[in-house]
Amino acid sequence: MKCPGQDTRYWGPEAVYETTCPKCGGQIEFFKDESSRKCRKCGEKVLNTKMNFGCAVYCKFAAQCLGMDMPPELLAKRNDLLKDRAATEVKKFLGRNFRRIGRMLKVIDYSEKIQKAEGGDPAIITLAACLSAIAGVSLETQGEGAAFSAEDAAAAKSILSRAATPDEVAYRVLSILSNAEGPERKDDWANFKCVRDAIRIAEAVEAVKSGKTAETAGSASTKELYTETGRKLMAAVSSEQ
Repeated sequence: MKCPGQDTRYWGPEAVYETTCPKCGGQIEFFKDESSRKCRKCGEKVLNTKMNFGCAVYCKFAAQCLGMDMPPELLAKRNDLLKDRAATEVKKFLGRNFRRIGRMLKVIDYSEKIQKAEGGDPAIITLAACLSAIAGVSLETQGEGAAFSAEDAAAAKSILSRAATPDEVAYRVLSILSNAEGPERKDDWANFKCVRDAIRIAEAVEAVKSGKTAETAGSASTKELYTETGRKLMAAVSSEQ
């Protein structure tokens, strides 16, 4: 089924219009479904400012529809929506396990802070941080540091599907969670490091609250962190005690 917004059978005279190139002032003709065009006079790539990107915020086919020309603010909204959907599904999965839910929120918060300083894909990192909370739940192993099992991966895949996560994103998220020594893709190493550091910091926070000293909970783990931002955040956790 073709999206009605792109089906020319539903178009009227307003579907074709002109806009001015911001660089040279030349006229550029747009069809309403074109996200961008190059100016014939100067070659400047110009976004279609009249295009309504609203449906792309929630549509899982937006990437195929719009290609790589989606505005940064739209990508940010899509990331937030994916995070909210996934977090809702994880909370349903965890039920009344409020300790796990609380840890999930901490891991998300720390991972976002690390990503802003260290780089990486915000959507991949946040989704992996969110789903890290279910590690060990499928096998009813509630101990600390449970590895992400095949059962956990199956549950995570189901959650990502219900959250309408694009297949490529879901694959990369599961790769980060399921491979303890690193992701399958080299370009996901930055994402992997952000998520792993966030998990360790959140675990240290829980350890301190359970009565362990800052030295026991923090300093040993600091040596194992991948990022400088993660080490700073861990140091801050230790210094608060």
